[in-house]
Amino acid sequence: MQLQVTHIASLGNQSLGNLIKAITMQRKPEIEAGLRAGIDRLLEQSTQRFRSGALAESLALGLQAWALIPEPKANWDYYPQSLSASFVKDYADLHDQENVLRWIQVMALMYDDPDHTDHLVLMTEGEAMLQLGDEARAYAAFGKIYALYGRKGFAGPQKRYLEMLLKQHPSGA
Repeated sequence: MQLQVTHIASLGNQSLGNLIKAITMQRKPEIEAGLRAGIDRLLEQSTQRFRSGALAESLALGLQAWALIPEPKANWDYYPQSLSASFVKDYADLHDQENVLRWIQVMALMYDDPDHTDHLVLMTEGEAMLQLGDEARAYAAFGKIYALYGRKGFAGPQKRYLEMLLKQHPSGA
């Protein structure tokens, strides 16, 4: 138990705040089953189009599924979060910076992260910006991850972003 307390204490104020928010935040309600089934059908079609290489068609189907989510979308569990993050990636694949920037903001709202401190939100933003060639904004996102989470914020294939960040900015900022 002492190890866990020490580990939590080493997180830092911002990370500790995120942990407390995650623990205390009540789970959002799920969308009604019939509506979920309709969303799932569209998402299955979207996945099939994506696998066939038709990214624009896949994205259009995903946006149709998004439109079925009742307002306010941020009040619902799962779909708004996963879809908004997927749209950031899809628009980055299509090299559509305007929509990437729009969906980064939507994604942050769906994850209840207006300050952009959530790891997934920051990593998705950094990867999309890097893919679009906006290295300054990518490094800003990766730098924020480093400031909030340290080296632990970069695992597996994401370690390359830490290496890039530290080459460019040895202090990590």
